[in-house]
Amino acid sequence: MKKSILIISLLLLLLFISTSEVYAKEAYFINDNGISFSKEEYDFLTQLFWDGCQNLFTKADYNNFVNSDIMSGELNIKTNDVIMPLGTFHETNAKIFKIATSCNSNCFVSVTLTWKAYPTIRSYDVMGAYLEKTSLLNSPVTTVTNSSETYMQKFNHGFGVSLKLPTGNNNGIIVNQVFRVNKGGHIYASYQHAKSSISLDNSKKYTLARYGYGGVFKFSGPAVNIYDQMGGIDIGV
Repeated sequence: MKKSILIISLLLLLLFISTSEVYAKEAYFINDNGISFSKEEYDFLTQLFWDGCQNLFTKADYNNFVNSDIMSGELNIKTNDVIMPLGTFHETNAKIFKIATSCNSNCFVSVTLTWKAYPTIRSYDVMGAYLEKTSLLNSPVTTVTNSSETYMQKFNHGFGVSLKLPTGNNNGIIVNQVFRVNKGGHIYASYQHAKSSISLDNSKKYTLARYGYGGVFKFSGPAVNIYDQMGGIDIGV
């Protein structure tokens, strides 16, 4: 439980600033910490992060969320040239890949990979984003369920993170990246799963390219043909 609380705290660190204590008036869901959420709040957090993140909130997390006023931001996302009101998804038999943004003067971006099935190979996967006509406003934070091994590389047009999938965890694996960008550009996000074991050093052998795996990663050397080439997702900001 302590590690789960750390995960959501890292996500909230980029987003929220606490000013006072505020409580949901109409309870739709009450988590294990006794924090109540309205249906609107619950649905918003599910779309921005994932269903179940609400159960990780402490009272301080909830107060920060309410006072941040992030729910007033625009949450419209593009997928397959169709405007969707609440989320962009890319789904395979084993994984669901989602990107969500909330934009006011700038945009908060949340990219989430949820494993539906338990991966047999648990080595160094790679997740990141190619930024077109926009730029980072802070350093991205990547969190992995029950794992603290993440290693970031920054480039002129984005970033990538090598992350170690946890072993012995068959209760579901969620990987999330959060960051802020300027408005007026486009974000291409990619998650690449290692089909066979690879070292940390070799997992870092890539540059960023729009014609790369998932529209983001151009691997070289020992990393070529290691990753599953899952399609990416993109969104305009």
